[in-house]
Parts: sequence; structure tokens; C-alpha cells
Amino acid sequence: MAHVPITQTRNSLRLQLLLVIVLPLSAVGTGMVWMTYHSVEGWLEQRLQKEIELVARATRVPLERALQQDDLASVQQTLDAVFEIGRVYGAYVYDASGQRVATAGDARPGPREQIEAAELVELGEEIGRYAELAGEDVFSYFVPLTGPTGRIDGLLQVVRLESEMANRLAALGNASGLAWLVFLAVLVAVLLVGHRLAVGRHVDRLVRSMARIEGGHTTHRATIGGPAELAGVGAALNRMLDGLDRTQRELALQRRERQRLTERMRAQEHLATLGRFSSGVAHELGAPLTVIDGDTRRLQKLEAADAEARRRLARIREQIQRTRELITQLMEFARSERKPAEPVNVDRLLQRVLAAVQPECEARGIKLEQQMPESLPVVNGWSVRLEHALLNLLRNAVQAADSSVCVEVLASAGKVVIAVDDDGDGVPADQRERIFEPFHTARQTGRGTGLGLAIVKGVADEHGAIVRVTNSTRLGGTRFELHLTDERQ
Repeated sequence: MAHVPITQTRNSLRLQLLLVIVLPLSAVGTGMVWMTYHSVEGWLEQRLQKEIELVARATRVPLERALQQDDLASVQQTLDAVFEIGRVYGAYVYDASGQRVATAGDARPGPREQIEAAELVELGEEIGRYAELAGEDVFSYFVPLTGPTGRIDGLLQVVRLESEMANRLAALGNASGLAWLVFLAVLVAVLLVGHRLAVGRHVDRLVRSMARIEGGHTTHRATIGGPAELAGVGAALNRMLDGLDRTQRELALQRRERQRLTERMRAQEHLATLGRFSSGVAHELGAPLTVIDGDTRRLQKLEAADAEARRRLARIREQIQRTRELITQLMEFARSERKPAEPVNVDRLLQRVLAAVQPECEARGIKLEQQMPESLPVVNGWSVRLEHALLNLLRNAVQAADSSVCVEVLASAGKVVIAVDDDGDGVPADQRERIFEPFHTARQTGRGTGLGLAIVKGVADEHGAIVRVTNSTRLGGTRFELHLTDERQ
């Protein structure tokens, strides 16, 4: 079972409901019950007093008749009947001088009570008061007894115990207090059960959902239900989780893109460093190669040189020429155009490239085909760089071909595609990405420098173009495509 922090328990919604609703309601309700109790208490006390008053007034007429006839037995009988009512503690009759004539009950009025009775006879009014009789606190109601002439002949005193009245009032208070406590208990129980049914179980479900998400179930979503407020919280939680998922996917995509750009920047820096190094090496090698080639040519012209020597000197000059080609490639690889790009006529560009590669095709017995539209487009770029790139593509195809090479130009939808096909052995699929790396070559003849296609890739990047290598469906070998943008679009 998960541990609930003390602060969370102290600040729980259930406790807040008890403090904010039940406690003030209890205080207000208790005040109202207390005020109601005191109001009922006063009303009940008046009612109890009124009962004694009614008993005294009801007894007055027969007592006056009995006193007029001087029938003390009837007086006593009437008092006994009053005492038997059960609510009367005692009943007493006094004459005009305050002397006790008849009594009913265990208590007997003393001299003080008789003096008080004489004073009330003189007063001649009905009156009720609290007093002490025989050591008991009582409530007495006095009624004057008059004769036929209206003269006061005596006094009736009906007594009720104050404790009996207090007990009645205490019972009422106890019943009221108990009823209020039961009401508060029911109120708290209804609040707690209602909180559980209406709020608590839905909050617990949200908490369990959050715990699952915290535990790694990031695809879990909260169940929407319960009151509108809690359903809104659940919906907001799900929207937040969906937003976090989208953000994480976007961050992952950005990280991959940033990693790709970083790798590309490193590759560019590496190529730039390699280009500067290549430029320096090519520059330093140019002069000694010229000297070696000149001395070799003079040695070939000597009459003393036999056939074997001339053959070996020819091989040296052949290797010197190959080294010069490598130097030219290095220089071209390190070269970077700084002037603004200009419109380049693809027709004239291809004519120069085809004328440059035609001698090599004839020397190797390669058939050079052309598939071009009548009107060739204009592209934006650097003419010299594009010429070198296309020349490298054609020479690469000529060196790889067995008998045929085809140059095709396609123009549509703002794009210009220059494709070169050959009927050679093709490029293995696992090497198609690496063939554009500097000094990488797939040929086994040892004739390639490994820079031709790297130059093509560099020129394509400079022009925002794309170089693709696929199988040739036309000739069965390899197909290279250079995708350029049509300047007229």
C-alpha cells in the first residue's frame, strides 16, 4: 500500500469538507438548537405553571361553596381529589386570618407560610411564585376564595415541585441534544460516503492512472468519468500526455536531424581539410613530375637506348601521366567556386563534354549514344564545375563499359535529369553509398583514382542537385542520374 504523506492527509478534500462545511454547520446548528431549546424550555415552564393555575381555578368554586356552608369535610375531600391528580405536590386552604384549614399532601405549611398566606388574603389577587416548602423548592399558585358578598373568606394554595418541572425540562434537553448528535453523526456519515461515491473513487482512479504513467506505462490514458470537474481533469491529463508524446517524438526527430547535420558538418569539414591537403600536395608534386617527364622524354630520344630501355621509359611516362591526372583530380576536388552562379546552357555544356570524351571512346571501342530533346533547358550554376562533373560521369561509364554508353537528358516539371548508362558489370548494392566517398573505387583494374565520383557529388551539393545510382534498364549495367533545377521555371 502506498504511503500517504502527512501533509497530504492534512490537506485532503475530505478533511477540508469537514472543516469548511461540517464544522461551521455544526456550530450554527448547535446555536440554533440551543436557542430553540431555551425557547421550548420557557414555553414548557409556562405550560407547567398554567396547569397548576388551571387546577387551582377549577378547584376554587367547590371550595368556596364548602367554606360558605362551613363544610370542612367537603373542603378536605376536594383537596384530596386535587392531590390525586398526580401533578400536584400539595394543596392547602387558609381562612381569612391565614390559618391553615385543610391540607392535602405530605408537606405542611409552617408559620412563615401562614403569615405569607395572610398577606395574600389581604392582597386579594391570584399570584404564582417560586418558594421553599418543607425543604423542597416548589412553585405555588394562590387563588383567593370569596363569599357571596365578595368578601375574601380564605385562600387556596396549589403546589408543584420545582424538581419535577426541572426533570421534565432536563428530559427535553437531553432528548434535543441526543437528536442533534444523531443528526450530526448522520450528516458526517452521509458526507463521507457521498465524498467517496461522488469524488473519492474518481480521484483514486486518476491517482492510479498517474502512478501507472509514472511507472513507465506512457501509453496509458486516464478513464474519463465522474463529476464534470474531475472528468475535465482527466481529459486535461490525457491531453497533456498526448502533448508530451508529440513533444517527445518531435524532440527525437530533432535529435536525429541534429545528429545527421552534425555528421554532415563533420564530413564537410573532413572534406575541406582533405581538399586543402590535396591542393597542397598537388601543387608540390606538379614541378618534380614535369622535370621527371622531360628527362624521360629526352632519354627516349637517345640513340644508345635499346628497345627494352625505351619500353621501360614509356612505362615511366605512362605512370607520370596517370599521376598528373591524379593531381588534376586533386586540384579539381579541392576547387570551390566563389563567384555567383550563372545560367548554364545544357546543350552547349553537353557538346563540350561529349567532344572531350569521344577520343577515349574511340580508343576503347565504346559506342557513345545520345538521347536528347530538340530543345535543352538552361540551369543555374557554374559551367566549369558542371562540365568537370559530367566529364567524370562519362569517363567513369566509359571505363566501366564493355561496348556501349548512352547519354540521356529528361526535362519535365521544372527538373532537368542528365542520365549516363553503361553496359558494364554494374555497382554492387552495398557499395552504392560509398562510391561517392573520396579515394573509394570499385574497380579491380587499378586505373581509377577514386576522386571522380567524389567530385561529382561535391558539384551536385554545390548546385543543390541530387546524384542517384541505379541499375540500367537500357543497357544492363549502371545508371547515374544528375537531377538539376530548370532555370526557366
